[in-house]
Amino acid sequence: MNKAVTLLAGALLGFTLIGNTANAGAYTVNNGDTLWKIAAANGIDFNELRSLNPSIGDWIYPGQTIRLPDLKAYTVQQGDTFWKIALKLGVTTRSLIDANPQIGNPDILNPGDRLNVPAKSLSTASTTAAAAADGQFPLKANTYKPYTNNFAEGRTWSPDGQEIRPHEGVDIFADKGTPVYSAKAGKIVRMGWNEYGGWRLTVQVDDATAFYYAHLSGYADGLALGGTVAQGQLIGYVGNTGYGPEGTEGLFDPHLHFGIYRTSPVWKAIDPYSFLTSVEKR
Repeated sequence: MNKAVTLLAGALLGFTLIGNTANAGAYTVNNGDTLWKIAAANGIDFNELRSLNPSIGDWIYPGQTIRLPDLKAYTVQQGDTFWKIALKLGVTTRSLIDANPQIGNPDILNPGDRLNVPAKSLSTASTTAAAAADGQFPLKANTYKPYTNNFAEGRTWSPDGQEIRPHEGVDIFADKGTPVYSAKAGKIVRMGWNEYGGWRLTVQVDDATAFYYAHLSGYADGLALGGTVAQGQLIGYVGNTGYGPEGTEGLFDPHLHFGIYRTSPVWKAIDPYSFLTSVEKR
């Protein structure tokens, strides 16, 4: 089989795995959920989620049912797991499990099972898959603490006072001064102080994806705006800078805030958790 035929076969297989059958989407609220968090986990605009649930106010409670947009379907293949499928489709494992309450035991999937796919995969699957195709974890093994997915959790600090906004990354806690390495090669497009992120670095890794490293205590030597970094290159050190004018630090525990942004057609934060867990296992 020549290369062109192989590529065509792969494309056709992709269309058979993700069907066009729409299913009414619903989500049951868990402890700690917010509308911001639910919207981000399912790739939905916050205002769209509010419009689908006009009777729901700002406060939600565990057990409450939230209406989601229609979902697509995925057919389970031999060897699939929720984690593998979530990584392939660019969604979090948790959101994929939550979208499929008909699966009694998430540890057991059978070939032919039909899964509902959260809407996020339709817009960010290619970005997440491309990011996870290679890359490395930004901190060395045994230098950081166990982390959880706190993407889209509520945050309230702003330069002008209190505001509710979604957290646009995952926090990895480590001692101040712990070395931070570039997870992928790319061009430095933003560098310097940011009132939210403190000393931060943004690296454009391809035409549509940027990696964001924030709250650094300092930069590695030789970095410059417009310069390039190699994958695995030392870029800075864990800190607790930010939430104020230049030089502010110590308002929270030292950690690396790691984010991934889709940059085309507009900048939009996507959940970096599946990328981190994928490259961490290598």
